[in-house]
Amino acid sequence: MEKSYMGLILATQDNNNIMGLTKYRPIASIPFAGRYRIIDFSLTNLTRVGISNVGIIVPNNNVRSLRDHIRGGQFWDLNRKTGGIFLMHPSIDIELRKSNVENFRSNLEYLHKSSENFVVLCSSHLVANIDLQPIIDSHEKSGKDLTIVYKKVDKDIKSYRGSTSIKFNKKNEIENFGVVVDSQEGTNISLEIKIIRKNLLIDLLMSGVQNGLVGDLNNYIEFSVHKISTNVFEYKGYARFIDSTKNYFETNKDILKKETREELLLGNGGISTKINDTPPAIYKMNSKVSNSLIANGCIVEGAVKNSIIGRRVVIKKGASIENSIILQSCTIEEGVEIKNVIIDKNVTIKRYQKVIGSEEFPLIIEKKSLLDG
Repeated sequence: MEKSYMGLILATQDNNNIMGLTKYRPIASIPFAGRYRIIDFSLTNLTRVGISNVGIIVPNNNVRSLRDHIRGGQFWDLNRKTGGIFLMHPSIDIELRKSNVENFRSNLEYLHKSSENFVVLCSSHLVANIDLQPIIDSHEKSGKDLTIVYKKVDKDIKSYRGSTSIKFNKKNEIENFGVVVDSQEGTNISLEIKIIRKNLLIDLLMSGVQNGLVGDLNNYIEFSVHKISTNVFEYKGYARFIDSTKNYFETNKDILKKETREELLLGNGGISTKINDTPPAIYKMNSKVSNSLIANGCIVEGAVKNSIIGRRVVIKKGASIENSIILQSCTIEEGVEIKNVIIDKNVTIKRYQKVIGSEEFPLIIEKKSLLDG
């Protein structure tokens, strides 16, 4: 890379549509695909191209699980003397709709002290295994102050409802930003990945706060995009936002497709995550498993179909699990039937219970619950 880059991850996404899984954690630290956390994708995308200074803007509460997962950043080679990983709180309090002055000053100090010239800005709720090098090359070749990454979506557009759309003019320049509300084909979706000159980002941050803009850095940039020399880059790989229970359910199910699994979890050298030393899964006599991901440490005696099972889950004899996601350290006792359900961590379902949701609206069992008739 000709220029120096730092990373900035926004982990303050609205969790109103996925409340069942965010009672004790932000979206960024929701478990995914049996062994990862959603933020692992953004962290890996950044560090894979040699970025060694990463800031994460975290919510004002419920961040313990995120801190526990990231720790000192050693799993992404960020535990270093120069650079490293830094957690910051947002400059804007969305609920109070005003600036948090102390957070704002702290964030500006971090940006000023960082020696890099450019910032790669991304969102923690994007599931995508992206090689950022071609995007960085495009940015440098363009000579522009800002590069915005987008994806053209021709199908499954409903999965991006609420995301930011981009309308281009005939010169392929950004005309305006909008919000996805319908099923129009050929919609350009912002992936909330941007490369921007650091000093310009600082100016936009200060201007946004002074002018009373309420939102995150993406809002500040999009509000001012017509004043900035801007390059665009089209990404053509798999990319989904985890911003609702349905999207979380569907994206996990996509992992069961071989081509998607290989692209997301194995492509570009794979996705890094917190190391958890557990023994291999044990499959007892008469267990039946088909089209499922079973993480380490599990003991399976029952039947599992089209499902994702997290670490250290015990599935006892006669239990049946179909089209479901079970997070780590759960116990499913004898004769239990589970279908179209998301079960959070440390849940026990007692013998012969039936827990059935719908594919359109999967049922969520909250963390540390006990189902006993």
